[in-house]
Amino acid sequence: MNLFDATEGNYRVVRTVTFPDFPDSELVLNVEVTAISPSEWITEMTINGTYDGPTDFVSQKDYQLDWATDGKSLIESGSATLESASGEAVRSTWSSVITPQGGLEGFPAAGELVTVSISPFQVDGDSMSYEWEGTVQERSMAP
Repeated sequence: MNLFDATEGNYRVVRTVTFPDFPDSELVLNVEVTAISPSEWITEMTINGTYDGPTDFVSQKDYQLDWATDGKSLIESGSATLESASGEAVRSTWSSVITPQGGLEGFPAAGELVTVSISPFQVDGDSMSYEWEGTVQERSMAP
């Protein structure tokens, strides 16, 4: 089950992002997503916090994501390494609570593991694009 299937594309996210190599940096994202169609979503985001590392990111690697549920929300934890144009690697970790406007009917109680491959970023003025490919796999329940 992917995020669209679990939420029908309508959800709120509160995400805290930390950067282990920059301990004074922490960002809190408050996000609301509304689906217009299965392939088009409107996203409104407010970002608060501080960040004192490089900002010239061109790609990321080692993207890992884990979803669990408390029955009402998805509890997400993840990490990725951001790569700057100068070659500096910046580790990032995050935790999120994703709350769908509806319920989480059909989401596996054991949660899911998500594996994603993301292409280098393409930056053109004020816009950024990238390609990604991922798989979502149900986490097995411990006996």
